[in-house]
Amino acid sequence: MTTVDDNLQQLASHGLFDVYVKAMGDTHIDDHHSNEDTALAIGMALLQALGDRKGINRFGHFTAPLEEAAVEVILDLSGRPHLSCGLSIPTERVGTYDTQLVAHFFQSLVNTSGMTLQIRQLAGNNSHHIMEATFKAFARALRQATEYDLRRRGTIPE
Repeated sequence: MTTVDDNLQQLASHGLFDVYVKAMGDTHIDDHHSNEDTALAIGMALLQALGDRKGINRFGHFTAPLEEAAVEVILDLSGRPHLSCGLSIPTERVGTYDTQLVAHFFQSLVNTSGMTLQIRQLAGNNSHHIMEATFKAFARALRQATEYDLRRRGTIPE
């Protein structure tokens, strides 16, 4: 888990989302703008795909363990953007990836998607494991929230 690509792979794999991103940026300087712009684009795509949100579960909750790390993600596709990110990533970098970009990725995604997102680190001291558990938990919670529930009969969950 050392690039924006790795984070997107977790989103696609664990969320069961088709994610195709073609980005050109100033990665020779750092990953900041590519990370931010990718998250903004995914947030806008999610907002568009959700439409009126009729029939979806709306809420998602998942806790992902990865060796000594565990991260809990709770989200609400409410249309009200809010992020609480309680991660304590001990190193400044994993490979070339600036670990501060994890929270920045989610803030950018939240801002454009209108999602309420709570991320809480329950355990962990390995930066790689914390980051990977975060993206896996997010993907699973988002999958749960976006799934269509036939019992809702096309209503919007309040």
